[in-house]
Amino acid sequence: MDNKGTALDFTPAGVLAGGGNAVVGLEAATATLRALYKPGSPKAEAAGLYIASAFDDALRVAIERSAPVGPAQLAEDAGARDATWWVRWLAGVRDASLAVCDAYWCVPSASRNTAGNGVVRLRLATSVVEALKWSACDRFSPDGLLWHRLGALYADDREARAAALVAGDVPGVAREYVRAVAYHSANLDQFDLRTAIVLIHLIDLCLPFVSLSRTPAPHPQYVVCPESGQPPVRQSGGRDAAALYFVPWSADELLADFEAQLLVGKVPAVLGKLPADTVLAAIRYLRRQWSTRPPLRLRRRYPQDAGLEVARGLEQCRGILGGSRPAVVRAWKARDFSRNGLYVLASSDPSGAWPDIGELLGVHFTDGDGWQLAVVQRLRMWPDCAGLGLELLARKPMLVTVDDGQRAIDAVLCDAPQQGEAVRLILPPGALGADDTVFMKADGAVYKLHFLEAKRVESDYQLSAFQVL
Repeated sequence: MDNKGTALDFTPAGVLAGGGNAVVGLEAATATLRALYKPGSPKAEAAGLYIASAFDDALRVAIERSAPVGPAQLAEDAGARDATWWVRWLAGVRDASLAVCDAYWCVPSASRNTAGNGVVRLRLATSVVEALKWSACDRFSPDGLLWHRLGALYADDREARAAALVAGDVPGVAREYVRAVAYHSANLDQFDLRTAIVLIHLIDLCLPFVSLSRTPAPHPQYVVCPESGQPPVRQSGGRDAAALYFVPWSADELLADFEAQLLVGKVPAVLGKLPADTVLAAIRYLRRQWSTRPPLRLRRRYPQDAGLEVARGLEQCRGILGGSRPAVVRAWKARDFSRNGLYVLASSDPSGAWPDIGELLGVHFTDGDGWQLAVVQRLRMWPDCAGLGLELLARKPMLVTVDDGQRAIDAVLCDAPQQGEAVRLILPPGALGADDTVFMKADGAVYKLHFLEAKRVESDYQLSAFQVL
């Protein structure tokens, strides 16, 4: 019997191929690396840098081929995969990247002498930045250990430490440090996977035009001290001799040129097959974020320590507004609040998954009255908890019925209706046509509404604006 066609491929590329399933390959690669590379293990010494490097190289190829978007191609099966699959894919990419990074640091010749071989040091630094990048895309908080590793590598680079300007156009450990700060400045954890990947490609193209300077500018900018091992923070004013200041403004000319070409229907060759609409939105975001007047917090935050009950999703929110108790008990904490939002610390969730960006939540202060509705705008995860930034949609939401003449639809009213003014309704997605004029029954009265726009469309709800006629 000829088994040639079914022979197993145990090379790193073969493992990551996963029999044609990218998720299986990523998870198998992570398991293999974790089994081989453990601190102090003789297996790690025997495997050395060779096996870790082979997995590192194969992983980058596997990610590029399986990602939903890329300059070279669009994944043929991207549309066929559901959201759950892509969540698992991203977790697999993050875990595999961390496993590669940890594998390098388990090899004594690499971890004990970071000032040694320049090629080895560059591989170490690159693996750290890749792990930071994919952790951010997967909504994980900046990893202190990874920034500590990167800072240690940078501190051993005497030439970079002595330079007044650390440019992003010369390959080396210093450039990897610039790349890490650039990714951090883009807040990758605030975006869906496709947009985050587009932002990554844009940042990589801009890297020769961004730098780290010893001299602060008179504008808000990200600041980092490599020796501290801490992630960058954005600030304005002050000067620290040990600090590096992120200087991204020279990249604006390149981004402006990309934007101008896209506006006339041309796709720059370097952007390849990246989706033009996503690229244009990402360019505009990056130009704002990297401008001399970046977006700043407009409303003051006030510290708070209050208990919250939380309901998740449109169905549960309609239930609690109708007077029922949440089927699942979540007791979280509000840590601060502003005029239109909350920062919530969640210790655990019985569902086993944290709310993602865009999810609708019902929140009830345990010492207050009634329920409010909010949407998740930011999520950062730690191993045992998560921080959620919530935008309040309605302080006094109301259950209503909307009738388009053919059917009655249960909805949630966010605003008090006044003739001539706009109100927002939360409905099942696609429940109404774009040009529908409908009637709303609310609190014993009937209102005629004209559809204005869909302000937000998610998997289980749609937030739409209507004018009260």
